[in-house]
Amino acid sequence: MKTDLKIPIIPHVAFCRTPEQEEIDTLAAGLAAPENRMVEIVGALINVHKNDVHHTREIRDKFSDMQIELAQTNGSLSLKCSRVPMDCLYDGRNVIWQSVEHVSSVIRDVIFAPEIPETNGICPSSYVKKFVEHSGLMYRGERGLVMFTWGGHRVPHDEYSFAKELGYWTALFVPDMENITGCGVGIMKAPFKGAQVAYGKQCTYERFGRRDFIGFSEKQILAAEAPNELVTRLLTFPTIEERMEAFIRASHRGKVHPGGPGTIEEIMTMLALLSTPENKDIPYSFDLVEKGGGVYFKELVEYLNICFGDALDGLYNVHVGTARTYANFLAHDIQKLNTRYLWNDDLTFDPRMQEAFEVTFESMEELDLSRDQEVFSLLINLRRFFSSVVHLTVKDPDLLDSWGDDRPLVRGDSDIVRATDEFVRKLVRQGRIHPGKNTSPVYRIE
Repeated sequence: MKTDLKIPIIPHVAFCRTPEQEEIDTLAAGLAAPENRMVEIVGALINVHKNDVHHTREIRDKFSDMQIELAQTNGSLSLKCSRVPMDCLYDGRNVIWQSVEHVSSVIRDVIFAPEIPETNGICPSSYVKKFVEHSGLMYRGERGLVMFTWGGHRVPHDEYSFAKELGYWTALFVPDMENITGCGVGIMKAPFKGAQVAYGKQCTYERFGRRDFIGFSEKQILAAEAPNELVTRLLTFPTIEERMEAFIRASHRGKVHPGGPGTIEEIMTMLALLSTPENKDIPYSFDLVEKGGGVYFKELVEYLNICFGDALDGLYNVHVGTARTYANFLAHDIQKLNTRYLWNDDLTFDPRMQEAFEVTFESMEELDLSRDQEVFSLLINLRRFFSSVVHLTVKDPDLLDSWGDDRPLVRGDSDIVRATDEFVRKLVRQGRIHPGKNTSPVYRIE
């Protein structure tokens, strides 16, 4: 069954102020622009049963009949949505308020994203900072520790429970901290759930002010990994590269839980940054965290050793044990860390990390997975390989279908290519890659 729905637009979120008529006209045009994919994105944001539909194609099919347009009533703006599936509304008539705020946040980031003048030479890092400033995230007063958390959305219950418990204990040990995640379900939701309970026990609001649950998404992946309902500050970046840079610059340190190819893509990005010579003397802790008895990161380290030998030693820390033990370690490790400033301008991002990688048949075949290049370059190529897996299984499965039975050939040193293929197959066996209609591999090796 279908129904009509009005979603109010929150002016201070979508526009950061009261909109002028020119901005209202821009909003109307932006809603109608096909490249903004607003029907698909709004559908994903208002769908209360997010766990039941978590694939771009499924979202597109479910909301294929929905139409949205701008409506003005007594000076207030709203999205008028027609032919909305009733089962995406919690009572058949309304959406949860958090979804209303998320819709306004996406309007701000997709339709009203700050523009880069073509002639003034602003570098990509400057744009990422400007984008985050535009969202208001930078201007919230003095904050405590901010840590990003990466990990999979398709994880078994025990891994989710561990990440939730770890979020609880870290928020107890460091009660003024905040988390940034990819904002979806699984590991991206678990730290918020745990911290929510801990903040309540610590009376955090009275002692430290409001703690935000920060979610960083990306335009192409938003429909497949819609924000969870705990996210209080949502930012939707134009590209995955800008999103990755913002994760790192807006945090004081980072941790990773087990995940799928998107998580490996993120790990490769961070290791590439830490391996950059200009960043050698800049302290930035990067923790790979897993429950006691887990072997995910043991297998990942074995894979990295095949590809890089000992070249990555000292760039990351592996913690396998209890959540409380890690939280205790964290509380002691950050005692001398200066958390006064939110944005880390000291890190140097090589332009190759900031260049948007367009996934095509040809671009995948051009990837070089050989040792006959600097460590940084191999990390970038591996990051682009895993990014391609995410793109073809999550963001744009139609592109994979368009190739028929043909697949791009991945080239490089035989041991690296075989180890990479085996690692991907492990992720498939563990259920960490999106199941799609096309279950064949997205690449081939010789």
